[in-house]
Amino acid sequence: MRLWKLSYISTAVAAPEEALRQLRDICARSGERNALVGISSIATVHKGRFAQVLEGPEDAVHTVLRRIIGDPRHRGLTVLADGPLVARRYGGLAMSYRDPKSFIADQLEDILKQTADVVRAMKATWH
Repeated sequence: MRLWKLSYISTAVAAPEEALRQLRDICARSGERNALVGISSIATVHKGRFAQVLEGPEDAVHTVLRRIIGDPRHRGLTVLADGPLVARRYGGLAMSYRDPKSFIADQLEDILKQTADVVRAMKATWH
């Protein structure tokens, strides 16, 4: 089983207030189903745009993505990242809503950690 991370953005069909209500409902309903297949996830909505990060077994992540693509509550889904993952960041969260500022802070922290890991790996090869 290969651990995988996928993130995407999409555009909500509903007005911003309704999109937020829809996302909170999705989080409440999807947690149990995600947990059963080993998926951890965070999601947000801001100014009519959804964003989500999925983590878990590669096959399960892509199965969930196919279900998400077919959801009529959004359109224009764009995958931002789709690749192997060394360790989960959201392991205890089967499906959790994050306010936009917290969501962005989480993503920035991930980018900074990945950059530091790459720099350390590069320095280890310098002799």
